[in-house]
Amino acid sequence: MINYSFIEVQGIKIAYLEKNRTADKIIFFIHGNSISKRSWRKQYNSDLFSAYHLIVIDLPGHGNSGIAENPEEVYNLIGLASIMHGAVEQLSRNKPYLLAGLSLSTNIVAEMLAFSTKASGLVLAGSCIVGKNYPLQSFVKAGTHVGVVFSNDAPLSEVLLYAKETSLTTNQEDIDIFLEDYKATDKIFRGTLATSVAAEKYSDEVELLQQSNIKSLVVFGKDEKIVEPGYLDNAPLNLWRGEVFKIEDAGHLVNIDQPEAFNQLLKVFADEIFH
Repeated sequence: MINYSFIEVQGIKIAYLEKNRTADKIIFFIHGNSISKRSWRKQYNSDLFSAYHLIVIDLPGHGNSGIAENPEEVYNLIGLASIMHGAVEQLSRNKPYLLAGLSLSTNIVAEMLAFSTKASGLVLAGSCIVGKNYPLQSFVKAGTHVGVVFSNDAPLSEVLLYAKETSLTTNQEDIDIFLEDYKATDKIFRGTLATSVAAEKYSDEVELLQQSNIKSLVVFGKDEKIVEPGYLDNAPLNLWRGEVFKIEDAGHLVNIDQPEAFNQLLKVFADEIFH
């Protein structure tokens, strides 16, 4: 994953990778807080998706993307959604597409719907979406080190503990990539995001999804330690096959922990949505 390209959205250089460019249907992958496009590597590198144009994008201040000169306007869920909407508009070139979000980017994907994003289907992995009846405090589990992704100055020892809470992986490369991406993130991103969340600078994302009525694949790791994996079981969403999927032996980063099971679900979903 080194031959990345750039587009400019609202004055920020946005890095992305793509493959199978001649395919007519696109799957966009957006990553979570303080990780990068590399968090989708086990999907991007899978032969299962050879029929699809795959595009993985770095959020502003993450990976190889540029940092925001106006962080208070950009480093919040609505600002990030506006930029990702602009990126998808440029890169989709009027082709049909799915949007796949992971952790914080499930919020971003939901917020993008307020910008008239026209996805054919949505994938919400390790979802954190919020709504009037789904406040953060109702589904974020206590006793974890999740605060490290909302702090500019967290000790590395606590970041490592959080890495182990988000994923059941014992693969050292997975852990090293997580730590590298965390350290590479714009140092003021996390604190600025935390301030915006405290000020409730976000939408009723459950309502946005409900109003869009876009078919959604919602999937959690059954051994999720960060959020309650059953919190969306009865949410008013247009759930694919009428259920929230929970994958065995997987945590918050379900696509990292059980890539084969996740990829099979995503492949069947994509095939069904597009055909």
